[in-house]
Amino acid sequence: MKIVLSNSQMMMCAQVGVIRHLQFIKREARPMYGLDVNTDWKLQIEGAMSEYALAKYLNVHWEGVGFPDADDVGKEDVRVTEYDDGHLILHPRDKDHKNYWLLTGKNGQYTVRGFIKGKEGKSDKYWRKRILPDGRDRSAYFVPQSVLQLF
Repeated sequence: MKIVLSNSQMMMCAQVGVIRHLQFIKREARPMYGLDVNTDWKLQIEGAMSEYALAKYLNVHWEGVGFPDADDVGKEDVRVTEYDDGHLILHPRDKDHKNYWLLTGKNGQYTVRGFIKGKEGKSDKYWRKRILPDGRDRSAYFVPQSVLQLF
């Protein structure tokens, strides 16, 4: 299912991403899970746009600016990658009872790939140990799209 955001929707989400990033700076937060510190603005804006896209898909209200560890869309959480064949990435601290959705795309054009419960996605068969050449640890559960489900 393809979701395309309008220019005004992208503008709104970009503003939410800026607000989130300013909150991030004020908290003196650092990116988690070995993410590159130089992608902060992009992560915040694309994250907000993917949340809004999922809210459109699910036909639920999107709160926008929230607080750390809050749900992304209603009771659902979202992960986004620009790669069409990308995996849904989960981490050990992700909640077992939550649905985690994967959207692929960028710049306001996303495809909803499906979801999996945290507990099901955190299976040993999906675990990949990944240490980047610069030493950052990007180990995580990489859940393939083939096991995701849609409503």
